[in-house]
Amino acid sequence: MEAIGAGAWDALAARQPFQSYQWYAFGERAMADCLPVYIILSLDGRPAARATFWLVREEPLPVPSLAQFLLRPLIRRWPLLICRSPLSNSSGLILPELPLRRTALDTILSAAHDEARKFKASFLIFDFLEQDQLHWDDWPSRFTHFQIPGPGTCMEIRWQSFDEYLNQLSKNERKHYKRTRKEIERMGLRVNRQVSVSDVETAEALAHNVERRYRNAPNPWLHGMFENLGMVNGTWLTATIGNRLVGSELVLHDGNAQIHGALGLEKDIPYTYLALGYEGIRLAIEKKMRLLRWGSGAYDLKRRLGFELENNNNALIAGRDFCTRLAIKLAR
Repeated sequence: MEAIGAGAWDALAARQPFQSYQWYAFGERAMADCLPVYIILSLDGRPAARATFWLVREEPLPVPSLAQFLLRPLIRRWPLLICRSPLSNSSGLILPELPLRRTALDTILSAAHDEARKFKASFLIFDFLEQDQLHWDDWPSRFTHFQIPGPGTCMEIRWQSFDEYLNQLSKNERKHYKRTRKEIERMGLRVNRQVSVSDVETAEALAHNVERRYRNAPNPWLHGMFENLGMVNGTWLTATIGNRLVGSELVLHDGNAQIHGALGLEKDIPYTYLALGYEGIRLAIEKKMRLLRWGSGAYDLKRRLGFELENNNNALIAGRDFCTRLAIKLAR
């Protein structure tokens, strides 16, 4: 990032969430094991298009445990070259409007193919694509579409206060919130905000609890996210009973959007997830965010709270050689 400079970088970001210089500097530090490969196109001396790739050898793939076990050594040997914004479940592709879009994408794809060959990458991947991006007729036929399981959720923030948000919920949901608050108070469960992670070891252990419970692949960048929280606009939400940390979550901001991540929960302690979630909504309203993104899972609860499914759970994948292209066909 330092080699490019904030001015040139943010000229293209145009306040799009999780595309800023500050966010990518955080990504480079937190994902220190991944080589960033940035392809930037200029027109008349000014940045006009961008694709941000990462050479990834420890990707938490959304596949069954056996498949993860078999794929892990292969990906370490022949890594993935993935176009994405780091740690945000967002695309890393910024292109101009037509008619320049086709030329820009063709140029980026040609350069990306050269980089994949240079680094002996197994697959070239564009993930977290929106539906309209997916259906561009500019994509070459060698790319295969995969739908990522477990789409994220999001909510547009339209309220000036948390009370205003509560008042627009259904009558049943308002009653549920009041009952939940009473139980949280009865348990002595307290939610606090911190600007840094004071207990990285416990935060990681709690996050791994959640990964094991839902059989998710471990997130290899948890430690880097916790250690470098101060590089971005972020808050560490903690849930404690007495002096015991029983839950935590990272709440990260960039542009006018907020995203939740690194959820950690101790087993068999009810209401912790909801307590953290309500505080995250309150925080987004206080900070006047436009969009709140709360990840996948717990879809019924999130729907009742006003969240909708995101439509960016799409990936386009191309193999580098005959064997990887055959693997894509078999997986498809």
